Amino acid sequence: MRVDHFLVGLLLGLIAPAIGFMLYCFLITGLVRSDMSLRYFVMDMIFGLKRNLAPVLSISLFADVGLFFLLDRSSLYKAMRGVIAAMFLYGILIVVFIVLWGRELCDRR
Repeated sequence: MRVDHFLVGLLLGLIAPAIGFMLYCFLITGLVRSDMSLRYFVMDMIFGLKRNLAPVLSISLFADVGLFFLLDRSSLYKAMRGVIAAMFLYGILIVVFIVLWGRELCDRR
């Protein structure tokens, strides 16, 4: 399979935020809050609170932006379209989270 293909970009675009999420978790538990365990941060702070899912997913999309520019530098334009499609899918998911859980995502109480 060629690398410059829409499905390759879509798959890479769907996987990159998961890698970005793990890098974010390692950064927080390793450098910022070294007293917090990785398991506690992921299971209790991220997936345990509904209001944290959409913002963390949004931060994870920075990995897709990096992937997009990497593909741009390599002139893989069809794969770039797949990454953009994956970003739109994640954007729809973020909006669904916000609509389903409403104000709970925005409350800072």
